[in-house]
Amino acid sequence: MDSFIEALLSEKTGKIPDAYDWFAPLIGDWDFEYHDGYHTDALRSVKGEWIFRRVWNGAGIEDLFICPSRETMKSDPQPDGEYGMAIRMFNAKEKCYDMTYTCEKYMTRLRFVQDGGKLIGTVLDDPFQKWIFSDIQAETFHWQNVTVLENGEWQVNSNVYAKRRK
Repeated sequence: MDSFIEALLSEKTGKIPDAYDWFAPLIGDWDFEYHDGYHTDALRSVKGEWIFRRVWNGAGIEDLFICPSRETMKSDPQPDGEYGMAIRMFNAKEKCYDMTYTCEKYMTRLRFVQDGGKLIGTVLDDPFQKWIFSDIQAETFHWQNVTVLENGEWQVNSNVYAKRRK
């Protein structure tokens, strides 16, 4: 195995307390359907993949977000597709996760808290933007990108419906 990958990947080490190991159920490989275009005349559905791993001697959770998936990238290219990476570190002082997501086009910093079974990430540069993991089960989860409107309602910008890869 490549020494970089060997040093990066890790098992659970206790650096994230069990009570705050919120992203542990996501560790693994997922296939998903991505949906957007709700506020336009161009509804869209794209197949993708999401891969989560423990990293940095158990201190973080890293993921790769690939949309369209590697399998469909050539047959169904998307001009705004993303091949992105996120790193989540448990913030022991604040009892939350700090996350950075980066792809070819941009970088975003978020802070995740747990609320009612949902993992809610707030974009630090724009607190009206949220990334939400919900309905996390052993074989499925739901993710949303939402905008909080002036009246407090949440407008869904995109949905991901993921199924664990067999």
